[in-house]
Amino acid sequence: MGKATAPVLSGTEPVPVESVESVESVEQNGRGVGPLGASSQIAESSRDEFDGGLLCGRIHRDDGRPVPSAALTLIDPRGHQVARATGAGDGSYALSAPEAGSYVLIVSATGHQPAAVNVAVGRRRQQLDLTLMGSCELSGVVRTAGHGEPLPGATITLTDLCGEVLATATTADDGAYVCHGLVSGIYTVVAVAERMRPSATALTVPDGGLSRHDIELAPLAVLAGSAWADSRAAPDIHIRVLDESGELTATARTDENGRYIVPDLPAGRYTVVARGYPPVTSQITVSGGETTHDVRLGYRSEDGS
Repeated sequence: MGKATAPVLSGTEPVPVESVESVESVEQNGRGVGPLGASSQIAESSRDEFDGGLLCGRIHRDDGRPVPSAALTLIDPRGHQVARATGAGDGSYALSAPEAGSYVLIVSATGHQPAAVNVAVGRRRQQLDLTLMGSCELSGVVRTAGHGEPLPGATITLTDLCGEVLATATTADDGAYVCHGLVSGIYTVVAVAERMRPSATALTVPDGGLSRHDIELAPLAVLAGSAWADSRAAPDIHIRVLDESGELTATARTDENGRYIVPDLPAGRYTVVARGYPPVTSQITVSGGETTHDVRLGYRSEDGS
């Protein structure tokens, strides 16, 4: 029995029916593979296999500490929300996109500046860690106590309740400082400057606001001198320094050469008591820098000289 033939077209030779089917396959696929409509079936299959591109990672501050309970929103290029999630207490999160493509991930948390990043979601799990900066700010001026002169070059350090350093700043020529990117909470503010007594203050930074804290530093004084007994250096003499109210401020002992030193004294008037036979008492005024004060004891050494 002969083969079936397709109708004759414009003087062309008859074409076998099975050959026509092959031509249709080429026209539909462009590659000559698969039956008619195979490309649309493959596309449908690909969409069915995509079960959501997974984005995961950790939200943290610039000091590495986690940001808990962050709100995450995924939007498409037209601004439509396609997914949402809430971060865990340790800063970790996981978010699934509906299909592969380009998106924008928006992250926000209380007391922090929000962030937005472009993400390309594929079929594989993608790790994406994000950093959020605090939205609070602390500023002020450091001056000398009493005189009110600005102190340039002073160092400001902020620590949390655990003693961890969270921010540092250096005062400008006018004594001003600014600490950016803070989160609300309780801080210890420490100011240190050369030849000045350090200052430490506890303060609370409120949510999402600007806080001001001016600092006064008192001049640092050093009291030093020697103890003498009959023109000889007197070692191991107990030196006591009392403030104007008679309260004990500092103590020291003379070394083998009769020298003593009392550091970190605020400027003011003091009473210096040297234990001898009898004790010797003297008045002294100290200011910034080093003040020298010798004491003379009225007793003889054990050999009677």
